[in-house]
Amino acid sequence: MFGKILSPAISIMNRLPFKLKIILSVSMLFLLLILPSYAIISNYIQKKNLYNMQLIGSSYGKLTHSLIRAVQTHRGATSSYLNSDTAFRDTVKSSQKKIDEKVLKLLEFDSKHLAILENNENFTSALNKLKLVSLESIMLTQDIDQNFEIHTNIISSITNTLDEISAETHLMDSENRKLNYLALTLQEKLPLIEESIGQLKELTIGALIRGKVSQKEREEILYLYTLIRALEEDMLSNRILKKLTNYDQIYQATALASAKLDKVLYIAKQDIIILEMPVYNSKAFFAQTTKAMDAYDKLYKILTLSYNELIMDLKERLYVDFILTTVSFFAILSFALYIFTAFFISIKTSLKKLQYASEMISKGKTAIQLEVDTQDEIGSAILAFNDMSKKLNENISFLDSYKVAIDESSLVSKTDLEGVITYANRLFCDVSGYSKDELIGMPHKIVRHPDMPKEVFRDLWETIKAKKVWHGIVKNRAKNGGFYIADTAIVPILNSDRDIVEYISIRHDITELEKSKEEIKKQKVDFLTDLPNRNQLLEDLKTLQTPTLLYLNIDDFTGLNDFYGTKVGDIVLKHIAKLLDKTSKNICSKLYKLNTDEFLLLFKEGVLTKISSQEIMNNVIDSIECEKIEFSPKNFISITLCGGISFYRADQDHKDLLTYAVLARKMAKHSNKKFLLYDSKTRLYLNYKSNIECINRIKKAIVENRIVVYFQPIIDNKTNTATKYESLVRMIGENGEAISPFFFLDIAKKANIYTEITKIVVDKTLETYKRLPQYSFSINITVEDINSKEISSYLLNKLDTLSRPENLIFEITESEEIKDYLAIGEFTKNIKKHGVKIAIDDFGSGYANFEHIIALNADFIKIDGSLIKNIDKDENSRIITEAIIAFSKKLGSKTIAEYVHNEKIQEIVKSMGADFSQGFHLGKPSPDIA
Repeated sequence: MFGKILSPAISIMNRLPFKLKIILSVSMLFLLLILPSYAIISNYIQKKNLYNMQLIGSSYGKLTHSLIRAVQTHRGATSSYLNSDTAFRDTVKSSQKKIDEKVLKLLEFDSKHLAILENNENFTSALNKLKLVSLESIMLTQDIDQNFEIHTNIISSITNTLDEISAETHLMDSENRKLNYLALTLQEKLPLIEESIGQLKELTIGALIRGKVSQKEREEILYLYTLIRALEEDMLSNRILKKLTNYDQIYQATALASAKLDKVLYIAKQDIIILEMPVYNSKAFFAQTTKAMDAYDKLYKILTLSYNELIMDLKERLYVDFILTTVSFFAILSFALYIFTAFFISIKTSLKKLQYASEMISKGKTAIQLEVDTQDEIGSAILAFNDMSKKLNENISFLDSYKVAIDESSLVSKTDLEGVITYANRLFCDVSGYSKDELIGMPHKIVRHPDMPKEVFRDLWETIKAKKVWHGIVKNRAKNGGFYIADTAIVPILNSDRDIVEYISIRHDITELEKSKEEIKKQKVDFLTDLPNRNQLLEDLKTLQTPTLLYLNIDDFTGLNDFYGTKVGDIVLKHIAKLLDKTSKNICSKLYKLNTDEFLLLFKEGVLTKISSQEIMNNVIDSIECEKIEFSPKNFISITLCGGISFYRADQDHKDLLTYAVLARKMAKHSNKKFLLYDSKTRLYLNYKSNIECINRIKKAIVENRIVVYFQPIIDNKTNTATKYESLVRMIGENGEAISPFFFLDIAKKANIYTEITKIVVDKTLETYKRLPQYSFSINITVEDINSKEISSYLLNKLDTLSRPENLIFEITESEEIKDYLAIGEFTKNIKKHGVKIAIDDFGSGYANFEHIIALNADFIKIDGSLIKNIDKDENSRIITEAIIAFSKKLGSKTIAEYVHNEKIQEIVKSMGADFSQGFHLGKPSPDIA
């Protein structure tokens, strides 16, 4: 049934362009829903509030008018009393009581509504002046004119108060002319005519009691007489109110009040204005004016009632109009929804077709052609989809061909994000010796060869997790125990959100090529100098009985290469080779070129003694160091050498001679000597003596409280202020210098005093932590600390007694030693119960594994300085840092950039989104916190 009703609209919608459907539907809904609804509701609420406020203002007017009427009565009675008519004493008292009642009633009403009278200057003034016209006050003053003036001022202040209330309640702010006329009459005309009658009353009664009229009184009475006549005429001409339902009542009340007023005016004219000596009875005149004022008071009440009834009528009309408008609005809205529903159904069918086709494509079925039954943009979209489907099918055919080509020429495998094999092609199975069933579901390390360094795989994972392609030569293990070498490219496969979904590895078997390279490596000549190399040396040593080796090494040759370049470095090596070759022939020795900057002179058995060997070594080094090696016009280099000498002994193996010579050179370098003769006893003694002395120095520093804590600030990159400090251990030497842990911590571990140092660092950090509660402090702990029951228990016991542990951070050094995640996870779980934070230190230093962040539930990731220090020059460092920051943000961890050594580095890490920074540029370690 509903479908039949919508059929005409759907038919029309199918012929309209899609864009026009959207514009038409949305525009109608916007215009019919947003704008009219807001205007209707806003107008209704605004007018309703106005009417309610005007009713409140009318009530204020009624109460205020009643108060003015009481004051006027009091004024008349008081004037009569002061004119020696003691009969008005009781009237004064009763009118005074009425004033108090009227004031109280008005204040009670005000407290429930606008609450403005208490702070109203006019009303406060009127109340204060009322005290001046009490019976007791007027008996003291006995001043008729003053009494009249005070009462008049009181009435004026109350009238002004009413004017302010009228403005506040918008009493005369209406679009209805009748309502405004009533408000004007109630607000201004009636109060003015009543006040004029009251003033006429006081002046006339005073003259009647005294039996005479002064010229001033006659002029004032004449003025009031003229004013009242004009006001009376105006009150009678109220034709604008004819359409009111109670107009007759209003007219009769107005006529009655006017008739009574005419009597008063006639007496005032005949006895006061015309006669020199008034003779009319003052009490009779008082009664006549009172009746006239009562008539106008009654008229005031009738007009007030008419004003309120008119407002109620307007409110009712407003409500009816609002209901009618709302119903009309919803009728139009229903029609708009009808149109929109037709539009929705118009496109729903076509969209379902597209949805179905998309689902088929997601399942791999691309040969799809949809039927087009609309003439709008969706119809055009379906046509375009059909064309796309056709081309997609063709492209997939091409991709399938490419896949076949790769599968037939390369070793291909795919893994998930954890490195588990999900696909392996035939060539991979053939070369590795495993079947597909044996490979799929297994971790890729099934083919990892033990000869491959772990660093290669760390670099591999860092690269592909950073969404980069990794290239390298990998030696893999075959199922039969053999090996094969592959030129490998591993590509991260990304989805549309740029997230990694899997990895694909494409390899080329280069086993034979690498074997050829190994053969080349077995050559026995150094290609740069044409001298015999290490392989030849080892061959020659096998044929000698008691040879002697003089080993030479260029000091800081790496620095020379970095500064001048490898081309100059090669010139230096060739020049030294030429000098040594000439020398070796003169001293009956054979010269070899070993690694990069290493040379060796071999003497056959019995040629040298220990003394002569040292003389020769000294002469060789001196002669070469005196040389200036020219590498360009006017550019020379002088070098220095350091060497070692080793002699064959009966208890030694020939192959160890080279090791001993190298070791002797290291000992010479350590002792700042040009060379040393290898002596195993000397070596053992030096090492032993050095370690013993260092251990004794550490123990003495502990006893003398010279193991201290330095604090390095960690800057919040949002506020540029230090909010955290890292605790760093130092040993203060006997001469007062601060010694880095590099020089004593490893020896402390070997001597079993490391645990004591850890406890000192924890205790001293916590002392500062308690003293400076506004900062957070981080303490470095190692995997050994966590695995140590003594240290872990010590830390947990400290936390049990610590207040505010949530500002404490434990930094765990990120390293490959983290293997037992279960034990470490238990430790972190226990300390996190206290609110303590976890930071991973030196992340990205070479053992970076994002698994650590997840397993340790880290709150902070400290990015290692090896990445940060060159981030302004090294693009790879920048990319890896960005990946770490992005990964950390997704896990909800904060990042700290270490080794920030200049402002440029700081700006870069801030722009990347690092939360905190640390480094010498921002603050050096210090025993004191500024």
